[in-house]
Order: sequence, then C-alpha cells, then structure tokens
Amino acid sequence: MFIVRKGDIPLLSRRFKEAASRLLERHEGTPFELRFWGGERLRFGAGAPALSMTFRTRRALCDTVLRGTLGLGEAYIRREVTFEGDLEDALAGLFELARSAGPVRSVRALGSRLPRLSRLSHVAPPPLSLERGAAGLLDALGIGRGSGAARREQRAVERHYGLGNDFYALYLDRRLQTSCGYFRAPGEALDDAQAHKIALVARKLALRRGQRLLDVGCGWGHFMFHAAEAYGVQCLGITLCENQARYIREQAAARRLPVEVRVMSHEELEAEPRWDRLVSLGSMCHAGERRIEVFYDRVKALLAEGGVCLLESVTRARESRWADPFLQEHIVPGYWPPSLQGMASRAEARGLDVLDTENLRRHSALTARCWRKNFLENRDKIARVTGFDAAFMRKWEFYLACAAAAFRTGHLGFMQMVLSNGAPRDYPLARDALHAADEAAPRERAPIVPAAQFSLWGASAPS
Repeated sequence: MFIVRKGDIPLLSRRFKEAASRLLERHEGTPFELRFWGGERLRFGAGAPALSMTFRTRRALCDTVLRGTLGLGEAYIRREVTFEGDLEDALAGLFELARSAGPVRSVRALGSRLPRLSRLSHVAPPPLSLERGAAGLLDALGIGRGSGAARREQRAVERHYGLGNDFYALYLDRRLQTSCGYFRAPGEALDDAQAHKIALVARKLALRRGQRLLDVGCGWGHFMFHAAEAYGVQCLGITLCENQARYIREQAAARRLPVEVRVMSHEELEAEPRWDRLVSLGSMCHAGERRIEVFYDRVKALLAEGGVCLLESVTRARESRWADPFLQEHIVPGYWPPSLQGMASRAEARGLDVLDTENLRRHSALTARCWRKNFLENRDKIARVTGFDAAFMRKWEFYLACAAAAFRTGHLGFMQMVLSNGAPRDYPLARDALHAADEAAPRERAPIVPAAQFSLWGASAPS
C-alpha cells in the first residue's frame, strides 16, 4: 500500500477534485456524480446523475489516484468505495468518463496530472514480493522466455482455473466454457450461446473426419468433445490444471471419445507429428508480453503445412507494457492482452496467412453479464460450497462487472482470427459457410459429469 504523509492527504484530495472538475467539465456522456466522505459532491454531465461513486475514506481516494484500478478495486473490496445503482453500469460510466477526458485514460493517469503530486516526497511504492521483483528484473533484461517464465505462467493459470470446478460450475454455463458465447439475440440463454460458439469455432476450422486437432489451453474440454462427436476428429488437449485434466479424462471415457489430455505447456509438446487443426480459445493472454512471441513460434511449428488454426484473445486498441494492475494482482497474474494489429503482424511474420477475423466484443459483454448474474444469484451457495470469504466474493464480483463494462464500452475487444500455414487444404472459399445454421450444435451423448466431483479444494480455499 502507498504511504502518504498525513499532511499531504488534504492537498491530494483538493488537487484531485480540482483536476477532475477541470478535465471533465465538458463531459457530455451519462450524468455522473462523485461523492466524498465529508459530504462534498461533484457532478458531471447535464441533468440528474444516473450514476454515483462515493469515496468513503481519504485512504480510498489516495489509493485510487495513486494505484489506479488496483487501488479502486481494493477500496471496493474493503467497502471504502461504493456505487449507487448497478455496479456494471457505474463502471461503464467510469470508462465513458475516461474516454471523454481525452488524453486522460484512467484514474491513475488523472492522478499523474495533478499539480505538485510529483513533489509528495513521502509516497512509497507498494510492497513487491521477491518472486515478482526477480521476475520483473528478468523481463527487463530480456531473459523471461525460459523455463522460469513458463513456470510462472503455470502458477498463474493454476491460481485462476484451479479455484475448483465446483466454483466455476456455479456461474459458468453447463459446459464450463471460460471463453465468450455467441448470442443469436441479447436475451438468449448462456447455455445456448455457448453451444452456438462451439459450433461456430468448428465451422471456422472446417473440421473433417480423420483430422488431428490440438487444443492449446483446452479448459474443461467441451470443444474437443464436440469435434470428436460431430466430426470424427482425433483430439489432444493440453492444460496446466490437473483438475481440468481429470474432468476431461472422465468425460472422454464415459463417452468413448478419441480425446486425450496432457498436463503440460505447449512448449513441452513434441513438434512431430504436426497437427491438421489447432485451436486456442483465450490462452494466448496468459503468455504475457514477452512470451507471446514464443507462443506464435510454437503455433507455426505445430501446425502442418496447409493446416488451419483459430486463435481467440481479449484485445486492446494499442499494445504497451502496461497491464491492468487489479487483474495482475488479484485475478490472473501475467495476463496481457495483445492488439488486433499485433495478432496479425505476429502471424504474418511467421508465414501464417490470415483467413478471417471477427470481433466478438459484444458477445463477450453479454457473456460476462450472464456470468455476473449467475454469480450473484448463487453467491450464498458459492460461499457455502467453497468456503470463500466475503472479501473474495466482492473481489470476484468487481472483476466480472469490470469485464462486462470494458467489453460493453469498447475498452476491450475480443478477436477470433483464423490462420493457415501456407495455402489451406479443403477450406471454404466463401465466408457464408462460417456462419451457417448450427446444423452440428453440441449434443451430449452421455450426461455431463457433475463438476463438483472434481473439486480441487475442500471446505475452504484461499481468498
């Protein structure tokens, strides 16, 4: 936590209010109100405020100004920042405010514009663990691509997806898809949207009987189950989480499917024989800024000549070394979204041809909204089953609401990109085939094994 000399706090508070008023005085978006612990209020936009945000303590304001989304999120967890109205709507309003402020794109950037802030001599950086400090030094020296970086990625993925299948089963869809769905209409059920998404990915890959498919970061395996059942494809999934692998093995055995899973990194997988099809639904972001180059090298090495792959990733407009600090600290350490331009340029630099791109941003917003709705409806059951405390529950709600707001406002995108390694074999010429009716939507031949049977945690789990 930042340490600010007590005498500087009134100055910081006053300067923040002055800067906010000056930068947002011409705000024309949703009327918004900032409230402070002493009763003072600042209004932006015309008309009665539709949204409001309250700093209940000076510490909450200081943390938000100096630590950006990390400070804001932690203040929300401590209940020192509150929002009136729906949390997603309020956070979307903040994203709109940031956009209307022009060059000021975040609360932390707003703090950097405060007059005399740089002269506050008694501001200390947040504590940094030895492990993170060493990792940062290695990255700065350009040697973050080795086995140590791979182990850090594995620990980060395990921390996120290893929270327990029972936890995810209570707010994801019945197939435990952690990627976005594909909605035919805004009010469509999440289970149906995820079935459409699986069918869409299969069509974009132009699956055929007898092909061999590699799923990098396969999650709980339901895309592979569909590929094997509907198309007769032989599948191998790789994951870094043992709880996911156990689930996949049980399902594949129950359905008698040609689906194999290994707990390993894509860097450990042998390059031969190469694969006719490769899919990665969201795992690219876990590679981080430096190791994303290794990720693309492996895609090129693993994909057969004429083979086709589909890569899917959260994206942003411009790449930088910056990564959201709240997400890094509390949700997925090392998570780093590329840009659309970065995805395409890395593929083309390796001789991979871009066949198709599609932005599923709006579908991602709807998916995150469904996840949060399920999470809130089941929060008592989640707490009872997992043992997660109130702070964890507020943290996860903040994360889901932020995701929905970021996709909804265009702060983040969600790209699907289809690539081929040279001229593609047996790939549709017309794009119409990619969005045909779901003639092969996932249908389960055997009941889905209850996810709770494979919980990684017992009665309690870390928060």
